[in-house]
Amino acid sequence: MTFHTVEKIGGTSMSDYVAVRDNIILKPVHRQDLYRRIFVVSAYGGITDMLLEHKKNGQAGIYGQFANSVNDDGWKASLVALKQEMFAINANIFDTAETIKKADAFIGERLYDTECCLADLQRLCQHGHFSLDAHLSTVREMLASIGEAHSAWNTVQLLQQDGINAVFVDLTGWQTDKHMTLDERIKKAFAEIDLSRQLPIATGYAHSIDGLM
Repeated sequence: MTFHTVEKIGGTSMSDYVAVRDNIILKPVHRQDLYRRIFVVSAYGGITDMLLEHKKNGQAGIYGQFANSVNDDGWKASLVALKQEMFAINANIFDTAETIKKADAFIGERLYDTECCLADLQRLCQHGHFSLDAHLSTVREMLASIGEAHSAWNTVQLLQQDGINAVFVDLTGWQTDKHMTLDERIKKAFAEIDLSRQLPIATGYAHSIDGLM
């Protein structure tokens, strides 16, 4: 039986791609083989704070502002600030205009979809028959997944540029048309991946029928 490992990379580390590549990706601990490993990544440092809330001082991010302001669009300004920060990260880590454009398009589409979804939900919940509180856990899950999709996608592009056969594994269920158990979601995502010659970079959040895990 051939074994593989699953390794987690935290947000602070993710902010330094060269260090991650040289000290983690290119230095497997238990074998000489670069592959037969799965990497689960966090969002870049500070991004989750902007998406949800600051983990140290409790300052509200997009989620906190949206949750407490049914009739206030202040969260939209925070979403614009998040987009600017994510685009700045892209511009800092990629060295060609073409790749920056692709990276901006990837995360920009998710941010646009998020804004549309939140605006529709906010408008719906301004009517008395609908409660925002009933949807907040789903909103939080959706927002939390954005940061990891951003960092995972970017990391795959950078590794491919460096000659490593990395593949993006999006477990967030973004725009999914089917609810699955966690096991089903993971099995489907990895079904076509050959761990002997491909290096999966996966989101830490995985969508399941029970919510985001």
